[in-house]
Amino acid sequence: MNVLIVEDNKPVSLLLCRIAEEAGFGYFIAADGEAALRLFDQRDVDLAIVDVELPRLDGYQVAREMRNQRPSLPILVISGNTGESWRQQAMDAGATEFLPKPVRPSTLNAALSRLLGNTSPDAQIQRR
Repeated sequence: MNVLIVEDNKPVSLLLCRIAEEAGFGYFIAADGEAALRLFDQRDVDLAIVDVELPRLDGYQVAREMRNQRPSLPILVISGNTGESWRQQAMDAGATEFLPKPVRPSTLNAALSRLLGNTSPDAQIQRR
């Protein structure tokens, strides 16, 4: 199973990749909204982790487009802005779940399990 990680902050992106890898998932990385949608169109994505504040297209636009293309895709939106309005905007854009930053590894692992229905990944780890 593959996770699309959309995060422009390199240290956060690397942390998310490490957590995905340790959980046995393959992953693809995009540092802006346009790159995320290109990867989404080109790759087999089982779940997306999308930051809200991104260059080019924001995370809300990315989530909305992904949701329009694949209504069943689990989309986890993350943000350093933790107010209820940010969470509500994410949900309105199509997020399945919203997590505030900083994201703890145990919290992210629990979210991955919930969103993927405790599915054990079969795919070989892929780094893109």
